[in-house]
Amino acid sequence: MAKIRKSKASNETEPRKELFYRLTNPSYTIYHRAALGGLAATIRAWGNNKPEGIEVELQSDSVRLSWGNELTEQEALRRILAASFKLTEDKLIDLPGQGISADQYDLLLAVHTGISGTFLQHNKMRPGEKEPRRIELKSPDDDTSEIFTYKAINSYAHQKAQGTGLLEEKLKGRLPAIASIPQSVIPGATGGAENLQASPDESILLMFLMVACPVFLLRPRTYQERAQYCVVVPDIADLEKFARAMQRIAATSQSVKRFSNTYLGRVVGGAEEAALRFLIDLHAGDVTSERSVSGCLAVAMGKVAWDANQINRSVIVKLKSDYPEMDIFRAANQHLGKSKIIKSKKGEGYAIPASPVPELIAANLAAERHWCSNFKSLVSDQKEFDRMKYWKGGLTAMKEAIKDADDQAIIRAFHEAWRSAMRALYDRARREGLDESRLIEVERERMRNAILRAKTADALAGWFLRFCADATKGAPLGAFQSDSARLHKFIFNPRNFDRFQNLCLFALVSYARDDAKANQEGEND
Repeated sequence: MAKIRKSKASNETEPRKELFYRLTNPSYTIYHRAALGGLAATIRAWGNNKPEGIEVELQSDSVRLSWGNELTEQEALRRILAASFKLTEDKLIDLPGQGISADQYDLLLAVHTGISGTFLQHNKMRPGEKEPRRIELKSPDDDTSEIFTYKAINSYAHQKAQGTGLLEEKLKGRLPAIASIPQSVIPGATGGAENLQASPDESILLMFLMVACPVFLLRPRTYQERAQYCVVVPDIADLEKFARAMQRIAATSQSVKRFSNTYLGRVVGGAEEAALRFLIDLHAGDVTSERSVSGCLAVAMGKVAWDANQINRSVIVKLKSDYPEMDIFRAANQHLGKSKIIKSKKGEGYAIPASPVPELIAANLAAERHWCSNFKSLVSDQKEFDRMKYWKGGLTAMKEAIKDADDQAIIRAFHEAWRSAMRALYDRARREGLDESRLIEVERERMRNAILRAKTADALAGWFLRFCADATKGAPLGAFQSDSARLHKFIFNPRNFDRFQNLCLFALVSYARDDAKANQEGEND
């Protein structure tokens, strides 16, 4: 690791020891590139408060740390680690590279909980107090609060390179020829009876993986695995941009909306949702089209059938940095991605996603499926269908974000027909003195059942055309006049059956009911 470099002060050379990492190293995996991003973010967070005796150089594709002969290799490493991996006064994990301020205790709690369950899941890697500490978190919606608990720790593995063999006293200041990579460095990585081995500089680099990887708390509704956490591993493309973006994510400024800079923002339904939420925050505020990451891995971790003793990787999903219908997820995330606090069986606070919609959309995008695929699973149960009425604003925002012309045409035609049908229901309620709300709810439920019962493309197409004709009493819909060829081509293509069915169900729950009533009242004035 020792190298000779030219002095900047004169033409003479001076011996300097250094760690030098290049992003384009052909032997690097996504984990190495992410770790290098974590190191870059940490260096940026140091600013003018670099570890004493350590010089740094950060560029878009490389990082250099160097020191003189007055420091041994081990002493230099100790100073680097001390400045990179800290604890708060409340004994919560503090990673300067993530830019979280001391007063953001709820986000610090989420990070502490996530890291303790993934990177540092073994107690020996984070020794601390036996009795849990209590902390109060408030819900931003109704200002209620619940008590959450956490295990305060006295130290953790990264602070002393525990398990790597890098700081063994017998080496007398030098680093070993071969180091180890324990599970605390790459969660879920196993090397059999022994730890994975690597060169010292690689082992040092990978300790910064924890800095670059945000950890989310999973509360899934769709996965069969008992997933508990998600580690998002970014694939870094530009170190300087990534380092700046990491500092912005935790910022409390309201100029740009962030979704993962609170405790509740770190609670999601699925791994894909966690990854896309992180990517949105990472790219928020970018003024150029060039991104700091090219994509990421979403690693879900939880208890698996073959190992009841520890938390293992259960799902690994590769995601791109953007998708054609990413705006639909953005709308779902913004309006329906809030989590809520409930009370657990133990009487403590517990956070869960308020809606499963963002989880479903994210999973579809990541799998390259149509964004609305399997939407019927969310409305097949009547109680879940009725619950959709509370998410009307978010569903409407999702509808407005759709780019696909076929999807727009189907939903537009459905809404136009449903608007006419509702006007007729309002007229009937007025004539017969009936409860208009009840009348509409019964009709909505009847339509839901009709759409779900359609088992073939022909059956669904027949129902849809009858619905449109009955709603307008045989008069042509405006949507069919403007998009006739597109609609008929889509509706009568058997390959579109699942997509058509899911779109009809989405259209049913995303219609803004008040619009029809307002139109009817306007016509009667």
